[in-house]
Amino acid sequence: MSKAGNTKTSLFKAGRKQHEKFNRKRAKGGPKGSDIPPAKVSRQDYDEDIDSDEELEKEQQKQAEVEDELATLETTQDKRIRLAKQYLRQVQEQEQERYDEEADESKLVTGMARTLKQSFLKETGRVHRALGAKCTGFELERAISFHWKKQRLSPTCCALSADDAFLYVGCKSGWVVRWDVAAKQRTACFQVKNSVIHAIALSHDLKYLVVADGTEEMKVLDGTTLVQQNTLKGHAKAVTGVVFRQNSYQLFSCSADRTVKVWSLEEMVYIETLYGHQSQVSGIDALALERVVTSGGMDQTIRVWKVAEESQLVFNAVEEDFSAVKFVSNELFVSGSVEGSFALWSSGKKKPIHRVKLAHGQQSEGHPNWISAVGVLANSDIVASGSCDGAVRVWKLINKRRTIQPLLQIPVEGFVNAIEFTSDGKFLVVAVGQEHRMGRWWTLRQAKNQVLWIPLSIET
Repeated sequence: MSKAGNTKTSLFKAGRKQHEKFNRKRAKGGPKGSDIPPAKVSRQDYDEDIDSDEELEKEQQKQAEVEDELATLETTQDKRIRLAKQYLRQVQEQEQERYDEEADESKLVTGMARTLKQSFLKETGRVHRALGAKCTGFELERAISFHWKKQRLSPTCCALSADDAFLYVGCKSGWVVRWDVAAKQRTACFQVKNSVIHAIALSHDLKYLVVADGTEEMKVLDGTTLVQQNTLKGHAKAVTGVVFRQNSYQLFSCSADRTVKVWSLEEMVYIETLYGHQSQVSGIDALALERVVTSGGMDQTIRVWKVAEESQLVFNAVEEDFSAVKFVSNELFVSGSVEGSFALWSSGKKKPIHRVKLAHGQQSEGHPNWISAVGVLANSDIVASGSCDGAVRVWKLINKRRTIQPLLQIPVEGFVNAIEFTSDGKFLVVAVGQEHRMGRWWTLRQAKNQVLWIPLSIET
């Protein structure tokens, strides 16, 4: 071996000895004056098993599989009981916070009972607001017109926030606009190029705005900024209607593919498909319960879907092409047809409770004015219908909400494509344009494409 090699070997041995000497001192307690505590290492520490990331992931997957199996085994009744207990705990906590200072158990029980009763009556549609007798007229001269030059074609749909502070409008030129009602200003907009906005639905907390843009997909936007967040895919043909279940993120959609689909926007997932209609679904609506009402257009049926029970009620006693449908309460709903009739239905009867033929007159003998939109003030006795005859007709339900009676006739020129009431019933919102929202069979050139905010005279 060369001299250079011997030098490297000796240096290596010297370095190793010095390192071993340092380790022995550290094990005994470290060098004098050192603050480093002696290391206490037991054999048990070396023998302890440490779970790897893969093992942790496997355990999490097993736990998720168990939860999925439990969720699969859970029946509809079990789910109801679980949700009821959860809601009861929430109510108890809220009431406990309210009565903590007084510490009065009797008041706590009374407050819980009152809250539960109000909630039950509201959800079952038994909170009935009698406004028909208090509505004495309208003030068309004070009406506000919402119009934007880029929405040059007919508005097709509109939606109101829960507090009536914001108005959303979709149109045939592919624009969705958010209006601040008090300021009468646009706060956001969204465009779908080369498409028509058929329907929009707003969640109760303004978190989501779902847009049916004339394709088989639905755009999910932020309800405040109108920035797209997601796309829901599943329908085979154009989506014709969307609606949220009240105070939830459960979404229902209907389509020209003759199906109704259920979605959860909380997880952004598809849930299930409801089959039954034999033609394009023309209208859809929902309230607080897991029930959906749909109109089947040319299949001449209206269907009420009980989603939780996985059943449906079919209403086909009247041979008409139903164009629009809306819930009045969880048991009552109204419909409008191509043949011009306006009808009130109960989910407990196959035939309409009351039906007004040629509700908007006819253009000529045998050519009735097609009812293109219906509107309701939920859980009240006021409903409305619109066509192309130059007027929106407001009706009141009398005889324990079993009979339709004319109340107001508001002059509005053009095709009425959407009707909404504000939550207090003091304003009527009407989307009116030159063309019908689903087609261009004929055009009313004298009409203006706009959304009218019409004050109603309600006696307090």
